Amino acid sequence: MDLEDELRQAMADHVTELSAPGDLAAGAKRRHHRTVRRRAAFAVGAAGVIVAAGMIPAYNTIHPQTVGADGPEGRKQGQQTTRTLSTSPTPSTDVPSSSPGAGPKGSHPAGRPTRQSDDTPNPGLSTVKALLTYLPHGLTAKPCTTEHTGTKDTKTCRWSGSSGWIEVRLVHGKGLKSPSDLKLAPVVAKAFRVHGHQGLRADGPALPNQIMWIERQGLGVWVGVSPSLGGSMTRIAEGVNVT
Repeated sequence: MDLEDELRQAMADHVTELSAPGDLAAGAKRRHHRTVRRRAAFAVGAAGVIVAAGMIPAYNTIHPQTVGADGPEGRKQGQQTTRTLSTSPTPSTDVPSSSPGAGPKGSHPAGRPTRQSDDTPNPGLSTVKALLTYLPHGLTAKPCTTEHTGTKDTKTCRWSGSSGWIEVRLVHGKGLKSPSDLKLAPVVAKAFRVHGHQGLRADGPALPNQIMWIERQGLGVWVGVSPSLGGSMTRIAEGVNVT
């Protein structure tokens, strides 16, 4: 018998006295089943995590959220915010009246210069256009001017053009009772009636053709025309609209 055989014999003699317990097989089965269940539970949990991770991009694709909104209700919150902002009143761009009281719209504070808009008619032109009911062809109106001399206020309106010129003076003064009080009549003036009132008239190449009269106490009228319009002098004077 060699060494190998002796060792084999010795090992066989040693394990002969040992015996396996009766529940060894049942315990092995239980441990095996427990290991299988653990592996299955782990696999199910891992699958659930993978499925959940895949659902998040899909949900965001179907239900896009508004920027700045939190949670699944972000879209509704974003819509509500949009509606609130869209219904908020728009700041008015109208310039309010700067007068302290309830003044007219567009009024300006005292001391600040105002600029007249281009589409606002010039008050002087409005007056001069309404002053004559007859105007020869080719004449255009100029803005009226006002001059203060002593106790008299004189408003002068003028029309000019290719056919000549017309000038009308409205003289206001407390002492005006007769045409001579205007102190505008030349020496060669003659009596003449205009609008039913006593007046004076002068014609001649050296001086403008002119007619003057007192429309009412305190208001005198002087009308002068160029020599080219001398033939229309009476019609022009009768067409003066004094209010």
